[in-house]
Amino acid sequence: MKLQTIRNYLRKHGIAGWLLYDFRGQNPIAASVAGLQSTGTRRWFLWIPAEGEPHWLVHAIEQAAFSAVAPDMAGPQHYYVGWQELEQQLRAILPQSASSQIAMEYSPHGAIPYVSNVDAGTMEMVRANTGAAVVSSADLVQLVQAVLTSRQMETHRRAAAHMLAAKDAAFAFVAQALRQQQEITEFDVQQLLVRKFRAADLTWDHDPIVAVNGNAALPHYAPTSQQHSPIRRGDVLLIDLWAKEKNNPDDCYADITWTAYCGADPPPTASRVFAVVAQARDTAVTVIRQAFEAGKTLHGYEVDDAVSAVITDAGFGEGILHRTGHSLGPTTHWNGVNIDNVETQDRRSLIPGVMFTIEPGIYLPHLDFDDSGQTKGLGIRSEVNCIVHDGRLEVTTLPFQTELTALDR
Repeated sequence: MKLQTIRNYLRKHGIAGWLLYDFRGQNPIAASVAGLQSTGTRRWFLWIPAEGEPHWLVHAIEQAAFSAVAPDMAGPQHYYVGWQELEQQLRAILPQSASSQIAMEYSPHGAIPYVSNVDAGTMEMVRANTGAAVVSSADLVQLVQAVLTSRQMETHRRAAAHMLAAKDAAFAFVAQALRQQQEITEFDVQQLLVRKFRAADLTWDHDPIVAVNGNAALPHYAPTSQQHSPIRRGDVLLIDLWAKEKNNPDDCYADITWTAYCGADPPPTASRVFAVVAQARDTAVTVIRQAFEAGKTLHGYEVDDAVSAVITDAGFGEGILHRTGHSLGPTTHWNGVNIDNVETQDRRSLIPGVMFTIEPGIYLPHLDFDDSGQTKGLGIRSEVNCIVHDGRLEVTTLPFQTELTALDR
């Protein structure tokens, strides 16, 4: 089915074929699509034409590494020893036409660096030996790697339920400490979340973010046992947590962010910033749903533009430090479309089966958000997860956070 999906895309877009290339693991996309666990130490290619069977080109001393490939990728294997023979074999396998297009892991102007895994010299060699134009495989990669199965979606939904429960436990832990006037730190809350993950038999790649005030204005700040801040009454607390089940490598992550106020009545400035973030988040969901209802193709950068406009129009444009969202799957940052026109211009479309986060944030490290005369700083983010289905969008991490959660009411 993977091969047929690739062929259908190539035919639809008039591309002669997809040339997968790797050298010592520099292109993990190639190994994944080819179904390889090990790729040896020499250069190898897999040519998947729009018409006809796949062709392999591997070094003569590494035939054993390619003896068992994915069934739908099986095809003739060609061998080379020297670099001259490698180029000769490429000329024999690939189309020899200036009007042909060959897809590779490349992105014009580095626009989508997540798929730019083929070095410039190899692309020059391919062009010189074929005369063909090299085009980006970004959409192909998304189609083959980032479209999730129903089983993967279910693993994500279960992980999402665990994340929401862990978030509730963390906020309850902080609220109890505030009421009982107990000392508590960011690290304490982080380790509570870690214990919840372990109890649920989850896996994760980095301990959760727990950050107050100005720490939260650094989007990737995370406490450690050596470096952390106390959590006190009057602080604004952000937690960002992600994990997945570990039954299968293809199980999918959930990734959420909530923000709370450590007290009874959030200051108007903090509430105002949260309201703008929530409006930006909801705008993303609305824009996507309206496009689907109208039968329109929507791209990642377009959704990001709509979100950025909300934040900028509210006067907080300087507080935008990252894209609206990232692809989500078996890793926290997967190979599908990102909701991005800030860090990159992601022109991949939102196709059925892809999953991503929507997580706008406003980061103001020099803000006195409670008129205390202290520049505490403020970082607010709200993150939900979404799966695209045919003609509709599923938000998997409901409920939406609608206001800055007060932890001591």
